Amino acid sequence: MRKLPMVLLATAALPMAVNAANTEFSFGGFIKMDAMLSTYSDGDIVDGYGRDYYAPSQIVPGTEPDTAELDFSARNSRFNFKTVTQVEDGKTITSFIELDFSTTAGGNEVVSNSYVPRLRHAYVQYDKLLVGQTWSNFMNVGALPEVADFIGPSESTVFIRQPQVRYTSGDLSVSLENPQTTGAGDSGDNGMLPDLTASYKIKADNLDMTAALLLRQLSYDGPLDGDDATTMGYGVNVAGKLMVGKDDLKFSATYGKGVGRYVGLGAVADVALVGEDLEASDTTAAFVAYRHHWSSQWRSTAVYGMLSADYDDSVTTGVTDATSMRVNIMHSPVKQLTYGAELSTANVERVGGADVTMNRVYFTTKYAF
Repeated sequence: MRKLPMVLLATAALPMAVNAANTEFSFGGFIKMDAMLSTYSDGDIVDGYGRDYYAPSQIVPGTEPDTAELDFSARNSRFNFKTVTQVEDGKTITSFIELDFSTTAGGNEVVSNSYVPRLRHAYVQYDKLLVGQTWSNFMNVGALPEVADFIGPSESTVFIRQPQVRYTSGDLSVSLENPQTTGAGDSGDNGMLPDLTASYKIKADNLDMTAALLLRQLSYDGPLDGDDATTMGYGVNVAGKLMVGKDDLKFSATYGKGVGRYVGLGAVADVALVGEDLEASDTTAAFVAYRHHWSSQWRSTAVYGMLSADYDDSVTTGVTDATSMRVNIMHSPVKQLTYGAELSTANVERVGGADVTMNRVYFTTKYAF
């Protein structure tokens, strides 16, 4: 992240420079260009963003036995802006906002390839209190492996950003986060209670990991009076990184009832409406990733991920199992610039027995600033 000298701010807007005398401004982000050749056995992509990165819910049974797609995209590029202000009590106030262009609407690929900016992060932190939108406290960002395909083993990792209020004291963080229940014929039902998360950092020798807990009220708002229903959901996650010399082993394991929105990019619905009751879905997911450094400029990562879901017998749609494997080679001639190539394969099974396989060759160039 680059710092912006105060003299430049002063020349642009003197009042801002005066009012921000104790504030440090910085900006950062990256430019990322991806090329993907994907083939699907008995399947296809349901809509746009599954063409940009692996998302199990987007891979669906197709009408043709085999399909293939070649895509070029720069929409995962991003930009962020950060301020750190020293205040009278000796503490600091930090603000952060970040945008990218992924999963949004915009111009088509015929002429412009234009895309609408998308909010990723927007938060302010004072001392131990953070308020705003950022990564869920249930997620360990440091456990994500280095891959070309954006998230990589997306079926098997906790990956979610949302508005929250978080308090951190030492290695313990507790947050109240935006509630949202998926399934039961409605993806927009919020209960009366926020999602509660707690995480604890554990460091020992070469191990750096977190243990996290999630507690949720899952809800369904029926069309008629008296149709509303609620149930409780919970989840546990252990994720981290183990250093093996210069190499590293990253891992994540998650289990829960009603945690579908947090794991696998929403591949599993949180609940199903069974009669007048809500039944939470069971989700088990895990990945392991090993990164080996061939030299100071070359490295490779191999990843295996899995997800398994168990629904009530009344459920007729949804992902039941998903697995993926990938291996890549990354080259950084200088620290800020990375060229990469990746081979991956994924298999997605759905309720009713439909089985789709995706194979993808991925080339990427990324310049971080």
